[in-house]
Amino acid sequence: MSASVGAWRAAALLCSLRLRRQLHQIGAMYRFGKPSAGRTATGRKSSAGGVLAAFIVLVMVGNFINLSFQGMAHLNKALGTVLEQPKAGVPPGQHPQPSLRRIAPAPGSVLAPGVIKGATLEVTLIVLAVLFLALASREITRPEWDLEWLVTLPMPLSTLLSSRLVERVVTNAAGFIALGPFLSILAWECGYRWTAPLLGLATTLALLLAVAAAQTLVDTGLRLSLSPPRLRNLQAVISVGGGLMCLLAMAMALRDDAFMFGFAAALPEWMTLLPTGLAVRALAAARGGPGALWWVAMAGEIAAFVAVAYALLVRQLRNGVVAAGAREAVARVPGAARRAATETKARRPLLPAVQRRELRLLGRDRSFMAQTLLLPAIIVGAQVVLNARSNIFVGAVTHPENLAAIAFALAAYTLMLSAFQTLNTEGQALWILYCVPQSLDSVLWQKARLWASAATVYPLLIFATAIAVAGTVSLRFIGSAAVVLIGVPIFAVIATALGVFACDPLAQEVQRRLRLTYVYLYMTLASFYVYAVYASTLWQCAALMILTALLAIALWQKARDQFDYLLDPSASPPARVSVSDGMIAALLFFVLQAVVVLIVRTIDHDAGAATTLWLAFCSAGAVTYGVMRLVYWRAGTAGVPRIVGDGLPRALLWGAAGGVAAALAGVAYIAVIASLDLLPSPQHPSPAADHTIAIAVAALTVAAAPLFEEFIFRGLIFGGLRRSLGLAAATLASAAIFAIVHPPISVIPVFVLGVCTALVYERTRMLAAPMLAHAIYNAAVVGFQWSVMP
Repeated sequence: MSASVGAWRAAALLCSLRLRRQLHQIGAMYRFGKPSAGRTATGRKSSAGGVLAAFIVLVMVGNFINLSFQGMAHLNKALGTVLEQPKAGVPPGQHPQPSLRRIAPAPGSVLAPGVIKGATLEVTLIVLAVLFLALASREITRPEWDLEWLVTLPMPLSTLLSSRLVERVVTNAAGFIALGPFLSILAWECGYRWTAPLLGLATTLALLLAVAAAQTLVDTGLRLSLSPPRLRNLQAVISVGGGLMCLLAMAMALRDDAFMFGFAAALPEWMTLLPTGLAVRALAAARGGPGALWWVAMAGEIAAFVAVAYALLVRQLRNGVVAAGAREAVARVPGAARRAATETKARRPLLPAVQRRELRLLGRDRSFMAQTLLLPAIIVGAQVVLNARSNIFVGAVTHPENLAAIAFALAAYTLMLSAFQTLNTEGQALWILYCVPQSLDSVLWQKARLWASAATVYPLLIFATAIAVAGTVSLRFIGSAAVVLIGVPIFAVIATALGVFACDPLAQEVQRRLRLTYVYLYMTLASFYVYAVYASTLWQCAALMILTALLAIALWQKARDQFDYLLDPSASPPARVSVSDGMIAALLFFVLQAVVVLIVRTIDHDAGAATTLWLAFCSAGAVTYGVMRLVYWRAGTAGVPRIVGDGLPRALLWGAAGGVAAALAGVAYIAVIASLDLLPSPQHPSPAADHTIAIAVAALTVAAAPLFEEFIFRGLIFGGLRRSLGLAAATLASAAIFAIVHPPISVIPVFVLGVCTALVYERTRMLAAPMLAHAIYNAAVVGFQWSVMP
C-alpha cells in the first residue's frame, strides 16, 4: 500500500476483523467438519448452532433487563421512600399500618437524592465488572498479542491506538449486555419512555470508551512489565475481582434490603461527579437544558481521561510492544530439594499419582484454580453477607430447601469447571495417558473422585455454617443435606463422562476444543436434580436420585466405549447394547403409553379403564420392541438380548423356580400389609362381576407385562449394567430401577422380583426364563390379592 490508512477507515477495518473473529469463535463451538467418505466418526456440521447462540444471547439480554427492572424497583423502595408511622389520635379499635411516603426529588431531577446515589453506585459497579472481565480474558496471557502484528500495518501509531479504542468499544459485548439494559431502564424510569433505549445506548457507548481506554492502558502496561507466569497469577486475581463486582452489582437487584443500599446512602457526593454519576444525573434531569449540561460534563471528563490514557499509551509503546520472548523460563530444582524429594519417595503418598499430578497442574494454572476453587468460596461468602439481614442460615434448619439448592449449585459449578474439563486440560498431551501403566478408565475415575471430593467441601461448609448459626438440626435438614452430598459424586461422574464427548483436545483451535452443547446439557441435568431437593415425598426424591445415578452409569459406559478412539477421529466404537439404550426404551415405552391413553380418551370418552390400559400397554410395548430391534439390526449391534435359544427347557425350569420364589415373597408381603390394614382398596370390580375386565387384567399382568418389561429392564438395562458392574451391583441397580416405576405400595415385592429375574437371566442368558418368572409372580400376586380383597 502506498498511502496510509485513515483513522476511521482503520477503526472500521479493526472492528470488522474483531467482530468476524468473535463470530467465528462462537461458531467454532457449535460447528464441526462435514464427514468425508469412509470416515464414520468425524463430527458433522451443526445447522442449529447459530440459532442456539442467538437464543442464548436473547436469554442473557432478557435476564439483564429483568435484573435492571428489579434493581430500579428496589432502589426506589429502599432509597426513594421512607416508612411513615400513623399519626396520633387514631380511634380505639383501629390499628393502622405504617405507610411508605415517597421522598421528594432532588433539585433539577426526577429522582430522589438517595436513588441518584444508588443508581450511581450500580452503574459504577457494572462498569468496573465490565473492565475486570475484559482484563481477565485469555488474550492477556497469549503471546500472539494483536499489537505485535498490528504495528506492522501502514498506519501511524496515533491512528492505530485511536482505532484500537473504537474497536474495543464496538466489540465489547459484555458491556452492551450488562450496562445497556440498566441505563435504558433508568432512562425509562426518568420519563423518556420509547426513546430510553437510544439514550441508554448512547450513554453506554460513552462509558465503554472510558472502559476501552483503561483496558488498553492496563493490559499494555502489564504485558510490557510482567512475565507470562506473573500475568497468569494476576489474571486469576482479576477474574476473582470481576466475579465479586458482578455479585455486588446484582445484590441490589436480588433483594430490597441488601447491605449495598446502606453503602449507596452513604456514598460521598464527589462520586456523583464522576462519569458514571454524571451519566445518571444527565438521564435523571428534570429539564433538557440541565440534562445537556450534565451530558457535556460527562463527555468532557471521558475525553480528558481518554486523552491522558492515550498519552500514557504512546509513552508505553515508544520502544515497541514486545518486552520479553514467548518462552517461559523453567526453574531448576536445587540439589537439596531433589535429595529431599528422593528421600520422601519411600513414604506412601496420601493421594494416587494421577490425583497428585492433577493438583500440581491446578497449582500452576492460577487462573483455573481461582475460577474453580476460589470463586465458589467467594460466592458462598457473598451469599452470607448479602443475606445478613434475613440470615438464611437460621431458617435453613426448618426449611433447608433453598440453602440446599444453593449448596448443590456451587458444587455443580465447581464440577463444570473441573471434572468437565479433565480431557480438555490434557490438550495435545492426551496421548501420554495411553502410555502410563493404567487404563484411561482408571485415570479418569481417579480424577472424578478427586473433583468430587473438592466439590463436596462447599456444601459441607454451608451446612456446617447453618448448624452453627442455628444451634440445632432437624430431620428435614439432614435429608436435604443427604440429597446434596449424594448428588455431588453422581454429577462428578456425569461431568467427567460428558467431558469425554464435549472436549476435543486434539483440535488446533482452542475454541473448538469444547462443545458448548454438552455444557448446556450438563447444566440442564443439574437443574433437574434440584427437584430432588424440593420433592414433596420421600418416594419422589428417591426416584429422582436413582434415575440420576442410572444416568451417570449410562454416560460413563458410553464414555468408556469412546476411550480407545479419542486419538483417531476417523474411527468410532462398535455398536453394543448399553444402559442408555434401556433408558431410551423405557422412556419411549412410558411416553407412548401416555400418548395412546390420550388418543383413546379423545376418540372414545366412554372407553373403559381396563380396555384403555390394555391397548396402551400392548401398543406401546410392541412399538418400543419393534423400534429397538430395528435400530439394532440396522446398526449391527452386538449383545442384543434373545428370547429363546439352546437349552430352553432348562432355562424355563430356572424361570419357574425364580417365579415361585418371587411369588412367595409377594404373597407373604400382601398378607402382612393386609393384616396391618395397609392394603389400599381395590380400584377394579370383582372378577365375578365383570369377566371381561378380569380377562383383560389377567392378560395384561400375565402375558403383556412380562414380555415387554423383561425386554427393557432385564435385556437392556440389566444387560447394559452387567457390562460395567459386577453381578451383585448390576442386579441391585436394575431391581431398584424396576421398582421405582411401580406404585410405592408394591416397591418391596417388585424389587424382590427384579432380583430374582435378573439372577435367572444371568444364569440362562435368554429372556424366556425371566418372562416366565415374571408371569408366575404376577399371576400369584393378582390371584391372591383378589382372594383377600372384599
